[in-house]
Amino acid sequence: MPLSRHYWIAAVCMLGVLASATGVQAQAMKLLPNDTEMVLTFNLQQILKSDVVKSNDLLLKLLKQQIDQQFEDKGVKKYLEKANFDLFKDLSSVTIAVPNGKEAKEGLIILEGNFDAEKIEGVAAELTKEAGGTFKVTKIAGANAFEVTPKDEKTVYIGVLSKKTMIACSTKADFTEAVGRFNGGTAAFKSETFKNLLSTVSAKQSISIIATSAIVEKMAEKAPEGAADQIKIATAVLKEMDGFSAAITIDKNIDVQVAANTKKAEKAKEYAGTVNFGIDAIKAKVAQMAKQDEQKFAPAVEVVNTLRVTTMGTNLVIRGQITFETLGKILQNLPIPQQQ
Repeated sequence: MPLSRHYWIAAVCMLGVLASATGVQAQAMKLLPNDTEMVLTFNLQQILKSDVVKSNDLLLKLLKQQIDQQFEDKGVKKYLEKANFDLFKDLSSVTIAVPNGKEAKEGLIILEGNFDAEKIEGVAAELTKEAGGTFKVTKIAGANAFEVTPKDEKTVYIGVLSKKTMIACSTKADFTEAVGRFNGGTAAFKSETFKNLLSTVSAKQSISIIATSAIVEKMAEKAPEGAADQIKIATAVLKEMDGFSAAITIDKNIDVQVAANTKKAEKAKEYAGTVNFGIDAIKAKVAQMAKQDEQKFAPAVEVVNTLRVTTMGTNLVIRGQITFETLGKILQNLPIPQQQ
């Protein structure tokens, strides 16, 4: 069996990572490790219920067909059906939390939706055995857990904590801590930067990410050569701040937000003044370009005119919006290679 199939085992067991082509939900935030310094959330149901998706049935049907075909090609579709799991109906959100000192693959994955524990257990056991790995049903911290070890891969611990919540992680210790928080514990984040940036994301956003500068720097050290230069540039920028968040909200339009955490509220206000000055300069330049070529640059004028800079305590927040009408104009102006 090809090595690529091994990676699908844990993915099928988690029934949602399959689609993470990922602010923070209330339950998911409660489960985040105390030393979390990066969190990525993909809010599938928010996107599916947005006006733009609901008003484009054909687009949604095409997307479903494409994903179904991918699952069929990978031999995964039959397992999803056996688990009685419909990705577009049963998965609400995917949250990936990376604690300080760990790599992304060692983080905690939290799935929120509707899950059938018994059927998931049967599918996980069948698929693991088929791939030549090992599967074990056990209890960790009083919770039912699946200990999945794909052939030649590290063990993954997966648990259905309730009909609405699943978790997956790489160690029993992480699993135990997550169960403790689920059963009434609270998250007491060690990073002040991370705590401050949490206020800049919400469950209403489609995709969001929070990261401290410290964890981005550590990731840069282990980045592959192809991505090293880009991450180094980002790290250099982040050295001027403690961390950042970014979010996209798809609803009637596309709302974009970027936030940076500084050490003091006064510093955030100082940066806000500088950024506002820069945005004003950009607006003037784009407006001048639009006078020379209105068709090409008018959409850019519409976008930059939506940019707003505010502060939230020690956070500097920049917001902007792209209407779908404006997005259509931008796409029309993009150079499309002519087929020979």
